[in-house]
This record gives sequence, C-alpha cells and structure tokens, in this order.
Amino acid sequence: MCKAGARMAWILPLFLLMTAAGRGKPPKEIRVLIGEASQALLLEGTGLKAQSSRRKISARSGKIELTVSKGKLVYKGKDLGASVKVTGSGPVSLNGHSYPGMLRIEKSGDKFLIVNVLSVESYLEGVVRNEMSVKWPLEALKAQTVLARTYALEKISQPRSEKYDLVASVEDQVYTGVAERDPASQQAIRETEGEVLYYRSELAEVFYHSCCGGQTESAEYVWTGVGRPYLQSIKCDHCQECPYFFWRFPDTGVLGPEELAARLGYQGEAVEEISIAETSPSQRALKLKVRFKGGHIEEISGSDFRLRLGREGVRSTFFRVQKEPSGFIIFGSGSGHGVGLCQWGAKGMAEQGKKYRELLEFYFPGTELKKICQERR
Repeated sequence: MCKAGARMAWILPLFLLMTAAGRGKPPKEIRVLIGEASQALLLEGTGLKAQSSRRKISARSGKIELTVSKGKLVYKGKDLGASVKVTGSGPVSLNGHSYPGMLRIEKSGDKFLIVNVLSVESYLEGVVRNEMSVKWPLEALKAQTVLARTYALEKISQPRSEKYDLVASVEDQVYTGVAERDPASQQAIRETEGEVLYYRSELAEVFYHSCCGGQTESAEYVWTGVGRPYLQSIKCDHCQECPYFFWRFPDTGVLGPEELAARLGYQGEAVEEISIAETSPSQRALKLKVRFKGGHIEEISGSDFRLRLGREGVRSTFFRVQKEPSGFIIFGSGSGHGVGLCQWGAKGMAEQGKKYRELLEFYFPGTELKKICQERR
C-alpha cells in the first residue's frame, strides 16, 4: 500500500497516468486476452457464477460447461448472448490454468474472446515467473517486475483493442494465470509494489530481451517510431554466461543452397551468395542481399531474415553468414531483439551485488523509478 506523506514529486506523474487511463484514479484492473473460445469450455472453481444479459448461472457443482455453436455461446441449450462474465470466490480454472479476478467471454466478429480481468499486481504473479527464472537473484527479479508493471500500465493507457489491453503471449508478456505461485516472484512483486519507470512526466516505454551478446540495440533500428533517449545502444559486459552468448545455425552441418532458399520462401531456387548490406551501429544486420544461382538478387531485412529461418535458430540479428563449399553457416551472438534490459546481463549484475535500481539505471539511463498506488482485487 502507498504510505501517506508520499513525496509531492509523485503527484504530477500520477495525475498524468490517471488521465491516460481515463479512470480518474490509478488503474485497478488490466484486461488480458488469454485465448478464444473453442467448441466447449469447462470452467471450474468454488462459488462459481456466470452472468450475461440473458441469464444468471450459479454452479453448486463447481463446474460450468459452455459451448460455441453456430456463432452463439450456449449453456444447456440456451443462448447466453454476446458477453458472459464468470467469477468465483477464488480463482477460476480454465484448460488447466487458474485465473484470479474475472473471466469475460465476449463476441468479437465471428469469434468469442476470453479475457481475464484482474488487478495489475495479481497479473504480475502470472508474468514474472514466466519472463525470468525464479532461481535467479532477487534483485534481477525485482528489476524484471518493475519493467513488467510499467509495460502493463502503458498498455492500459494505450490498449491493443477496445476489448482488451494486451495479450498473454510473447507478443506482449507471457501470462499463464497463477496456478503455481512461487515465493521468489511474489517477494519481488511485494518489495516493488506500485513501482514503475518514468521518463520526465510519462511512463517510460520499456522493453527487455534474453541476452544482448555484449551490446544492446537502439530501439529506432528495431521498431519504426520508437526512438527514445533511454533506449540507446549500451555496452554490456555482464551476459557472458548466457548459453546463447555465441551460437551457430544450424547447430551442426550447413544449410544447403536449396534448403536455404526454400526457408527464405523461394521454392525451387538455390542461394549463391549472401551478404550483409547494412548494419546498425551495434553491428546488427539491418539488410541482407541474397543472390541466387539464376542471377537475380533479393533484399531482405535482418529481422525478416531471422523470422523466416526461425527465431529459435537465428536467435538475434547480431550475426554473420559464412559460406562453405556445401552451403552456409550463420554465426551469431545474443538472443532476442536486443532493446532495453538484457536479462542475462541483469542476472550478472545482480550476482555482482548490484541492486535493482542500479540495473534499471544502467539499461534505461535517464529514467526515474516512481511509485503509484495499486489495489488488489
């Protein structure tokens, strides 16, 4: 809880956040898209209740089974309408995951979306343990928690859809409910409660990735229009323990000329040469030129090249391509887009005794840690 007598310096940023959220007070809840309704949904929990504009359901058995049939959401043969809210006296279980707060099943076009509505702090319990190992130092987990909270609040003020704020995948932050709570992430959330990063009078736009490979990337070279003074390339000497600090693709052997062409989307072709035509100041590939045996040349962006070959193979755009007699090998460093906090670097700094505030200052220079009031549901 926020203490009385908080510093006056927090008042203006808090007012701006309240205005952005459009709620007149710090946002209590976040709306997380966790999936789409399939043909059958089995909801379980104690004190389970469902309510739509057409019907109220109270499940003494602790189970409610809904079905999607002919574009309608149905309970025991009756149409429930376009939206159903499901609550319980505790978490509601769906498909093996437990979700606190409320589940809302709402029609959108020809689909029914499943949205978990819950407090921001409860949401973090299902995020932090997915985004960083709970076996890592507490200070690293606390830095991760601040970033996850900042990211969530920014999405509340600028939601992805009128029906939800963000999604429960790597597209935003990996959220799997709170079926398995763990002491480490709960401690990190508790000890940073309400803390977020600001730049001047606004929430900072934050990003994080697994491992930078020794140098983080400036946001402007990854996403158009996301250049920020605090998202510039930084030399990082703390992530050498990352298993992907150095990598090669494929792990063994080479990519044959025909296989490489096919993976890039050019069936029936064969690659003759690949050259990196443009790099960012941190030496990540921005543009590649691919010459095929037929003589024609194609230009591919570094991020698209990585996407086509697979992010689990080509782990970053910090790479070079080596030609061998029978094909090609890609040698690289780091894992992820490289912008913002390097998670393995944060681990390394925390193991050296650095506090989470120092980690955040290092990876987001010029930002300021502030505290806002949040309420649990």
